[in-house]
Amino acid sequence: MGTTIAIIIAILLIALFIGMPVSAALGFTAVIIILAMIEPLYLNRLASIAFTQGTNINQMVAPLFIVMAEFLARGGIASDIYDIMNKALRKIKGGLALSTTLACTVFAALCGSSPATAASVGRISVSQMVDRGYREDFAVGTVAAGGTLGIMIPPSLSFVLYGIITETSIAKLFMAGLLPGIMISLMFCLSILIRVKLNPALVKPYEAQKQIEDEKKAAALGGGTATGAISGSLGAAIPSFALILIVLGTMYTGVATPTESAGYGAVGAILIIVCLKRMNKDVFVGALKASARTSAMILFMIIFGFVLGFTISYLGVAQGLANTIVGSGMNRWAVMIMLFVLWFIMGCLMDPGSMVILTIP
Repeated sequence: MGTTIAIIIAILLIALFIGMPVSAALGFTAVIIILAMIEPLYLNRLASIAFTQGTNINQMVAPLFIVMAEFLARGGIASDIYDIMNKALRKIKGGLALSTTLACTVFAALCGSSPATAASVGRISVSQMVDRGYREDFAVGTVAAGGTLGIMIPPSLSFVLYGIITETSIAKLFMAGLLPGIMISLMFCLSILIRVKLNPALVKPYEAQKQIEDEKKAAALGGGTATGAISGSLGAAIPSFALILIVLGTMYTGVATPTESAGYGAVGAILIIVCLKRMNKDVFVGALKASARTSAMILFMIIFGFVLGFTISYLGVAQGLANTIVGSGMNRWAVMIMLFVLWFIMGCLMDPGSMVILTIP
């Protein structure tokens, strides 16, 4: 069994390190193992699994949430949310960093993806923080930390993938992630306040006052008041907050299935961008292309993940490994720590979705 595990891991790592996408690496490893250790006849399982997963209505959840996220990201909603938080917290030392974290929290509830959350909010927040005297590593670290909320706060795509693979209720997974996600966000905010208090050099002195003075100058030049700026951004962002309530509310109350709620989210996102008059050819085509690429990648990862899972199960590797661990008398917490170390290392090399597909089965 040990030799089989080593061979599987070696093939997979080689495929990944030569630059194969995760989905292709999973499929390549599965095909090699079937040809070398099982029977070529079992390659027909690949077609069977592909058909089953490709025609499963539950697979529509992820693409619909991706469509929702892409339109909101390309429609400038992240900028609206950031502006609201920034204006509201401008008098607090470290307010821009707090604004970034809270904007990541709200946008994560619209997006469901850590990379998309970090990219959308970071695109506008990092430059503003650096321009106002924030130390660059502190600014980037704030965005990087806030971006991780995308995999915890619903509608998390990682939860969707986990639910599909393990046949767990996606609505219950979303409910389970909401409170921890909010708690993590609040702890990020507390950490920012403590760090700024202990090390004032992280933030330029009188940054809040400078921001207020800049707003007064803008108002004198016809740019409007700070209150007006907040009202303008709030008016643009309110529909997005309503969309969060609709998507999550319909799921939590049982009014709609996760797939139907994702559909509401996708249609709602498109309508919001249209009503804000931000829809154009580039936004529409770009969002659809990006959604198609990401959805195809996820579907192929799921298909090949199931195929590799079949080969591992057929060879008895999973059961043998479980029996070995149980027979060794290893403490359950030691096993948990080993898993955390594994995910920590993998997190340096791949995205959350790939980690879920690769390890959960």
